[in-house]
Amino acid sequence: MRKLKTIVCAMMAIALALTITACDETAPIESVNPTGSNAPGTTAPQTTPPRTTFDTDQDVIESVKDLEVENPDLEINDRIKWMAWWEIDETTPAAELFKKTYGTPANGTQADRSGMIFDYTYVAYEGRFDSLGTAIAADDGPDIFPFEISDFPYGVLRGRYQPVDDIVNLDSPKWDATRDLMEDFVLNGKHYCAFYEISINNLFYYRTSIVNDLGVEDPRTMFEEGRWDWDAFLDMARKFQQSGEGKYVVDGYGPEQDFLLSTGTPMIGNENGVIVNNLRDPAVERAENLMLKVLQEENLRYPRHELNSWSINPKGFADGNILFYANGGTWEWESTISKFAKKYAWDENEIQVVPCPKDPQADAHYVTLKQDSLMWCKGSKNASGVSAWIDCCVTASQDPSVKEAAIDQAVDKYGWNKEVLQFIYSLCALDGSSPVTPIVDFKNGLGAVSDTSAAEAPIQSLTSMVYLTGETFTSLRETHEPAIQAAINDINKAIQNG
Repeated sequence: MRKLKTIVCAMMAIALALTITACDETAPIESVNPTGSNAPGTTAPQTTPPRTTFDTDQDVIESVKDLEVENPDLEINDRIKWMAWWEIDETTPAAELFKKTYGTPANGTQADRSGMIFDYTYVAYEGRFDSLGTAIAADDGPDIFPFEISDFPYGVLRGRYQPVDDIVNLDSPKWDATRDLMEDFVLNGKHYCAFYEISINNLFYYRTSIVNDLGVEDPRTMFEEGRWDWDAFLDMARKFQQSGEGKYVVDGYGPEQDFLLSTGTPMIGNENGVIVNNLRDPAVERAENLMLKVLQEENLRYPRHELNSWSINPKGFADGNILFYANGGTWEWESTISKFAKKYAWDENEIQVVPCPKDPQADAHYVTLKQDSLMWCKGSKNASGVSAWIDCCVTASQDPSVKEAAIDQAVDKYGWNKEVLQFIYSLCALDGSSPVTPIVDFKNGLGAVSDTSAAEAPIQSLTSMVYLTGETFTSLRETHEPAIQAAINDINKAIQNG
């Protein structure tokens, strides 16, 4: 079995090569512009959109009243500057704990944020790192920015982030649950990522009534009994496809990656600190064969490239023509599916979720991993605010009563079925009780060969083109493997040279 610690520790090593492959093919680390980006030109931060109104919840406020932070005597005079493509909800348990302990900062740069914890600068997802680098270079950067695996340690080496060791007590028992994960993201002896939660990157949403009408076993029941695997999925998939015209089994922007990682073998892996190419591993080939010979050739996946201009089709799922909508985590309910549930007045048990089905030959039920952390930006002048906010996040995330209050708040705010949300939380448990094993693939950290902004990034095509258009994995591998291996060689050379 691949341990989480073993898998994740390759991330730092892989991203080191970004200084070789993503910026300048021959540039040494020291020549990299400390606040720039690997893309030509820069993108300035965009105007802050109108402030979102979030409703406070008395139960959430009550749940944090007895929680204690590391340093309640910190003086926080300035609002924390947050840059991202979403606004932080200031009524969550972490936010209520912050307000209870420190109040709301008196000073800030945005007049309409008076009485808030954060000043907020919106940036478009595309070009977000350019925007951050531009702001830092102009001495007008944020205090915190979202963590993304694809920007560590690349963003550190480019001067975007600074270590949190001096402002967060990482020796506190609060960090025990994620300590191994954090240790694998150390650079030059310094911690840059204080992970306080993990979550499932992609859930498979389905409608109970559709499954019942099909006359098959409920996927959630099969999962809980250890029988939710490729074979069970395909049996259900073929019955659904044959139940009428225009029926497709799965839609989303990334389920093919979930099937690949369910084998427990990423395309790009780590063995004893050496980055390895797994493109010829039997497990990878087995997953690719599933994508081509079954999902694509039998037309089980939704052919978005043919029917919807390469876009996903959530309405097809709502109309009962797509069995599984696999396009993200809990945010997919909150942003998309809940609207259909309200429009069509679905029963509260109509929407259920399961992880991607297990590879029958794998030694565990592997699922893609998403880590939650905040990066402390270079040039930040609000160390106390950042310290307090990170501490509030970890303190609130690990308290059982707070977690229950947060679930209740999500039920009230977004219309979640509480039992479904509790099930999702159980998958993300950090105490060893989770029935799934998280895994990450490092294929998107290889520089130009994995640049997803390109129309057809070579390493991306090895799954997406097989799954969607039916190109063969073997032919794509022969075409792109030399460039992929060259990138890996550069990475391992960087590791060897320290």
